[in-house]
Parts: sequence; C-alpha cells; structure tokens
Amino acid sequence: MIRDTRAVGWEMAAVEGQDLSALDDGEFFGYGVDAGTGCFHDAAAHESFPGAEDDDGPLWSALDAVVDGPQVFLARGEGGHTLAGFTSGWGDGCYPTWIGRDADGRVTCFVTDFFVVPPPEGTSA
Repeated sequence: MIRDTRAVGWEMAAVEGQDLSALDDGEFFGYGVDAGTGCFHDAAAHESFPGAEDDDGPLWSALDAVVDGPQVFLARGEGGHTLAGFTSGWGDGCYPTWIGRDADGRVTCFVTDFFVVPPPEGTSA
C-alpha cells in the first residue's frame, strides 16, 4: 500500500515505450518472474541492489532470511532504497501489475495479478 485511501480506479502499469492502446483483449504488459519470486521497487532503485545477478548482496540476504511459508520480504539496498519481494503465485512467467488510484487520482497501491484466483464468471481476465 502506498496511501491509506480506497482505490476507486485501476490502470495497467506500463513502462516507457509500452502503449496500452496497442493491446488486444486478453493481452497485457507484465514483468517476468524467475525463481518463483516477484518484487516491487521504484525504477530509481534498480541499481541499488548489487550482486542480484550473482546470488549475492542485500537482495539475496533478505531472501535467505525467509525460513518457511510464502516468501514475503523487504530488502534494503544502497542509497536507502527498499525492495518488497514475494512468492509469485504459480511461479515463473509474466504477470501484469495494476495501479490503484483514489478519488483524487493519487496512487494508492500496486497489485500484481498472478492468475491464482479465476475471474468472476462472465468477465474476461
């Protein structure tokens, strides 16, 4: 949660160069998951976790500290940046993230759909 206000609208998250209007029904932009673990972090924090590609550093230390159950953890990187990590539902794949906005249009939360809960009957995914 980013802000303690109710989300009244949702939009698919996209990065620079991704055009949401180019998507057909049932298509989405998402992020790739490997090792069954996804995460949220600000783009400015991307370089704050050295060693992530080498199974070393603050990201792996936080992940290794998770003992049992679903993996939910915070990793503290360089420059005061934080990464929130979590188990990714069905595991590896590509998953869309949604941005929740409150009545004033401010971001209130981010939610990744790991396709664990089927959509209500009569609706599309």
